[in-house]
Amino acid sequence: MTAPSESERMAAFDIQVELVTRIGVQELAPGTGSLREALASLKSLIDFTRATLHTYSIGLERGAESGAPTVQNLAYTLINDTIRPFTTTWHPRLAAYEARCPADAAPPDHEAAWPEAEAMRAELAALREPLLRIVEGLGGISGADFGVAATG
Repeated sequence: MTAPSESERMAAFDIQVELVTRIGVQELAPGTGSLREALASLKSLIDFTRATLHTYSIGLERGAESGAPTVQNLAYTLINDTIRPFTTTWHPRLAAYEARCPADAAPPDHEAAWPEAEAMRAELAALREPLLRIVEGLGGISGADFGVAATG
């Protein structure tokens, strides 16, 4: 197997840093944080990953015949197979509930009373394992280890 190029290592590291410091890999403990902000964080991760691919695209491997992960296939998995299904399910549901927020209610209080909040939090927690597998794949390319590991 050929060693990753400098562009490949840099792109992997950049995406890896974003992943390990955001909701998804970092737990949103029950009763803490904002589900709206969690969705915004995941959306910004999609945007960051796309921008990273644009920045490093010329130096990235197109595909590995050996089956070894590449930044491009890990990014595709991150965006299209992991984050997008979650955000396309929960963004419209939360937005519809937020639209019914009474004028005299604080948005965080209204969100905390959402009947679907627990289900969304459970699905958000379930993203952790696939995201950690992506972090590990990126670490295999970047050489960086942030001390987080998938258990499944």
